[in-house]
Amino acid sequence: MTTQCLLKAWPDARITAAIPMSCEDMGNPSPLVRAKVLLTHGARDGTCLISSARQAYRELPSGKAFLTFRGAGHSNHFGDSRTVNTSVDWMRWGLNGDTAARARLRADAASSTTTWESAPS
Repeated sequence: MTTQCLLKAWPDARITAAIPMSCEDMGNPSPLVRAKVLLTHGARDGTCLISSARQAYRELPSGKAFLTFRGAGHSNHFGDSRTVNTSVDWMRWGLNGDTAARARLRADAASSTTTWESAPS
């Protein structure tokens, strides 16, 4: 929730990359923040519904991605190597402009139990 609040409720233009995990929709993102945003979510999350996270994703401008863990719940994917590798490369790209890290994102997230969607900027 803190990450989402910094993108929407209390925006800060200094935020250039963010990774809300198992999040909910909080309304339209602020135009003050032009961050690259990666959302990660378990498809069977009973705490924060994936439909709400999907709404948040739809509201974000380009420079976004959504990594879905099919069969996962609220937080059991947080330590998964795909979450870790994708998150590290997302931040390397978002904070440092590392194009090699950006090129690895799809492969970082890939497996038979994940779905990767992106709308790069």
